[in-house]
Amino acid sequence: MKSVKALKLIAAAAATTIGVLGNFTSVQAADFDAVEVNQSSIISVAIPGGSLIPYKLLLAREAQPGANCFSVSGNNPGIVEPLWQVNRGCGVGFDSNAYSIRVGGEELRGQFSLNIQESNGELLLVGRPLRGRSFVIGRTGGIVPGGFMEIELDPGWRITQRSFEGSRLSHFYYTNEAPLASLLEGDPIATDPTPPTTPPTTPPEFPFPDIQRDIYAVEITAAYNDGIVAGGTDGNFEPLRPVTREEAASIVVEALRTRGFTFPETTSRAPFPDVPANRWSAAKISSLASRGILAGDPSGFFRPTDTVTRAEVMSMLRRASEQIVAVGSQDVRTPQLTPTGDVFNFSDTAGHWNEQTIDMMSAYCNIATPYNERGTAFQPNAASLRNYTTAATFRMVDCGATPLP
Repeated sequence: MKSVKALKLIAAAAATTIGVLGNFTSVQAADFDAVEVNQSSIISVAIPGGSLIPYKLLLAREAQPGANCFSVSGNNPGIVEPLWQVNRGCGVGFDSNAYSIRVGGEELRGQFSLNIQESNGELLLVGRPLRGRSFVIGRTGGIVPGGFMEIELDPGWRITQRSFEGSRLSHFYYTNEAPLASLLEGDPIATDPTPPTTPPTTPPEFPFPDIQRDIYAVEITAAYNDGIVAGGTDGNFEPLRPVTREEAASIVVEALRTRGFTFPETTSRAPFPDVPANRWSAAKISSLASRGILAGDPSGFFRPTDTVTRAEVMSMLRRASEQIVAVGSQDVRTPQLTPTGDVFNFSDTAGHWNEQTIDMMSAYCNIATPYNERGTAFQPNAASLRNYTTAATFRMVDCGATPLP
């Protein structure tokens, strides 16, 4: 069983009034350092993918002390029990914003990607460039179709944690101190002449039947286990259904509760003219409005049943993140958010009213990401769907914030 230290959000010394966008500076890769982590506290897993990408990389860790996040049985390959799906306090990452490669003291993000490929009856974790030779980082030792398989790192490789000015961030490196040239001089990677024609047939178990192949299934499952979201009466999650403004408020309230915030279940006053006190969402909307996390439109209405946009969700999550970082401060001023990665260069946010917040949240715990995690467009005015709204909110609370006392 592996365990990992809890991560903490680091607040900058400067402050900004709630609801007013503060300064935010992009951090370049050269500014990042790497710090050691307990290698028994974090695990690399090959998980089933789809027809185009049969296997994907997942990095699982304990985000809170004492959490029981995974166990491994057998070897060649070791089969991983994904306890992060049922236990709290676990962190998972499965895209390039969660991990990258660091070789010879240099971060190779943007030069080499992490990929899993089949070779000679096992799965290899490789660093692959756009052109040129790849190198092996780890291997499973065998294949169990549909299984969650442990990737054992090759000698010389270890996992470290990105840091900035002494603060640990939520990004991890596959690290090797050897020069890149020496890794590229290794034996060529043998690949099977014909790739598998069918994907793994046994999908991982998720709480809702309609998220089995959803790109955000792991984060939806984690949010469900934490009580942030729930399914419908028919047992489905409806991942592609647009979220209303009051539903978004409810998700954010439940997320903040996992960090120790308390909110009343009822309210005696209507928070907005179009949100009567007896409406199911009134207490939650009132609580967030009083904290400056949400606001009405220029006419003073909230429009609870209107669809919330992706840009509007970023505003709510940014202000909620600031309050998590404030760790219960009663001051109306909150710390600025410290970036955990690079600002993503979205192709469609320049000049948008919420451009700066979207940029901020792309560099902060990977909360703002391209639409459907593909391409470079954020689509700020598009409806925020249940799957992404849930995933983005979970990323906010999973970023390692210290719970309120």
